[in-house]
Amino acid sequence: MWREIKLLAASKPDIASMSDAAADAIVAENLTLTGSIGVVTSKFNMGKLYKKIGFDKEIISRGNLQRLEEAELFAKSAQNSYKQFRDKAASSKSMTIDKMEEVAQGRVWAGKDAASRDLVNVIGGLSQVVAIAKLKENIPQDTE
Repeated sequence: MWREIKLLAASKPDIASMSDAAADAIVAENLTLTGSIGVVTSKFNMGKLYKKIGFDKEIISRGNLQRLEEAELFAKSAQNSYKQFRDKAASSKSMTIDKMEEVAQGRVWAGKDAASRDLVNVIGGLSQVVAIAKLKENIPQDTE
């Protein structure tokens, strides 16, 4: 999504009303729950489905360390995803990685608090988004 927004931004402004991706302007209302940079991972437990459809599964590994290595790889993959997301967000907001890290790690704020941390550009609603889009495209504000 980030890549596509950046490609689109070359030809058109991108204004997000509490989007999940960095944009030219991110608008939130005062009390909008606003998350910072974080990554959620999950691993499916298919046990009940397998049992329901009559599928038997047997795990064969060489010692207990094999499962520990898989868990470690999963954790490293999640950390790598987090770092990529954090770095893109920092770049999009013209912040250093250290500055982004101060507000990242999945913390959540109200919109006005996110704005004070440069995670949100403008406090407002959809009418503010439309006004910003008109301004960026040199459209008179009184045009519908």
